[in-house]
Amino acid sequence: MDSTVYQRYVDVGLLFEKDVGGKQECTCYVDSDYAGDLDKRRSTTRYVFTLSQAPMSWHCTLQCTIALSTTKAEYMALTETVNEVIWFQSLMDDLGIEQGFLRVHCDSMSAIYLAKNQVYHARTKHIDVKYHFVWDVKIEISR
Repeated sequence: MDSTVYQRYVDVGLLFEKDVGGKQECTCYVDSDYAGDLDKRRSTTRYVFTLSQAPMSWHCTLQCTIALSTTKAEYMALTETVNEVIWFQSLMDDLGIEQGFLRVHCDSMSAIYLAKNQVYHARTKHIDVKYHFVWDVKIEISR
């Protein structure tokens, strides 16, 4: 490519400003659709990370197993997102970016209650054990 193409876009970029307290606030939004894939009936996990209200990372993928309910689909998406949050926090630490607490926003109250409540539920015993590690992670999950 011609170097003039690059010179035109020198002043274009993302701007990340610090909050009043001097820390960068990271927020994550997660959602899932239930059986959105018409061929295999698998659900889709979507999430986006924002740092100082600017998108940093996003992902959209089919879930590896078929969810038997909307709660399970949302809970599986929430767990995959929390796993990514752990990686994202370590990346920010490695980059030397001081961050405030991280919030995860989920639109499913049943998935939030399941993530916060470590009690055995007869209706959720079919959910694979690997999704329950979210119980041990100290991250604020809200609607």
